Amino acid sequence: MIKFRQIFLIILAIVIPVVRGQMEDISFGEKHIYVNTFQQYIEKIIFGSIGGIMQYLICCSIVEYYNPMPKNKLRLQNIFREIRYGIVQLIFGCFVSMSFYYYLYPYTPYYKYFETHDYTLFHFLYGITFHWLWTTCVGYWTHRMLHLKYFYRYIHSVHHSFKEPSAFCYCAAHPLEGFIEGNLLLHTAELILPIHPMQTMIYGGMMAFNDLFAHDGGKYDHSDHYRHHLYYVVNYGDAKIDRFFGTAYDPKNYPVKEKCTYLPDFKDKEHPLFQRYK
Repeated sequence: MIKFRQIFLIILAIVIPVVRGQMEDISFGEKHIYVNTFQQYIEKIIFGSIGGIMQYLICCSIVEYYNPMPKNKLRLQNIFREIRYGIVQLIFGCFVSMSFYYYLYPYTPYYKYFETHDYTLFHFLYGITFHWLWTTCVGYWTHRMLHLKYFYRYIHSVHHSFKEPSAFCYCAAHPLEGFIEGNLLLHTAELILPIHPMQTMIYGGMMAFNDLFAHDGGKYDHSDHYRHHLYYVVNYGDAKIDRFFGTAYDPKNYPVKEKCTYLPDFKDKEHPLFQRYK
């Protein structure tokens, strides 16, 4: 059997030698993201996808390396399936975001807002705050929507097919789910308030890391999202929101815990992940 350490090193060997300096620098010095030509549009999709896939494979590999789940055949099959969905999702997400900036953003009310206004600490603070409130509150209800019969059957069931997810699962979903819970939430915020596009991209990366740890199920899974995959109808989003709307996991409602597929091989009985199981 191939050991996970070998797989991890192979992934690093593949993704580290990537394209350098071919993607235009994007900074807060630029007043908005420039996607002025079709060539730039295609380039940003290609190199943005490469960068996203690099981050995905490297970061998730590191997190999974320290996950106590045994790296047996079943676990690796699960991870490879997550990667297949995840890579498609990342490419599609990059395509949607660049399409927004190329085709739609020039017609939005705040397109060149920072051409006439300096980007200050105030803009940064209210942008981060609003993005958090918007993605947390609206994201909770979009997730609840995806559990409605039609949406779950045709869209969300893909993500929930991973009952015991790994970090790689954070973007292993139907492309429409990624659009609804990712691209749509991030870019609609830019239509409501003047938010710098670079800040949107950074916040999107922060969301990705939060979701990555949430699906790893370890001590950094602050919202206990791993149990959402075990029990389906609990822990939809931020822990405070779940408690407010009565959807937080309550052990009284689930006296018999789910059994772990890998239980016989689970070595670290004190790990937070193990405590979620019977």
